[in-house]
Amino acid sequence: MSLDEESWLQLLERLPEVEEVGGPPLAVAFIGSEDFAAKRGQAWLWWPGSRARATGPVAFDGRYPADWGLLLVMNDTAIARVGAGGTACMAHLARLLDIKPFVLRQRDELDESGILDFIESLELATPKH
Repeated sequence: MSLDEESWLQLLERLPEVEEVGGPPLAVAFIGSEDFAAKRGQAWLWWPGSRARATGPVAFDGRYPADWGLLLVMNDTAIARVGAGGTACMAHLARLLDIKPFVLRQRDELDESGILDFIESLELATPKH
C-alpha cells in the first residue's frame, strides 16, 4: 500500500477536526517513504487551521514549500494502520520510525497555524503549558 488517493482519503477521515485559527495557514504534509527517498512523487496536505485549503496531491521534488509546517514520512505499515485505526497509533508509529516527522517551522509559527497541538499529540514536543 502506498499513499495514493484512496489511502489518503481513509487517513484524512481519521485526522482530528479542523479548528479555524487566526494565524497564517501551514500544512502538515504527508508523503510515502518511497516518494520521500526518491525526492519526487506526491505529497498530501492537511491544513489544521483552514477548512478551505486543498488537500492534495501536490508535486514533491525534495524541497519544502514555505507553507509546509510539518512533514510526516510514512511507510506502508503506518499508512495502513492510521487509515484503519486512526491517529491514536501515530505517536507509537513515530517512536518505531514507521512515521518520520520533520518539523519545518518555528514553534510560534506552528502554534499560530494550529499545528503545534497536533505535534504535541504525536508526543514529538513537550507541552506548551
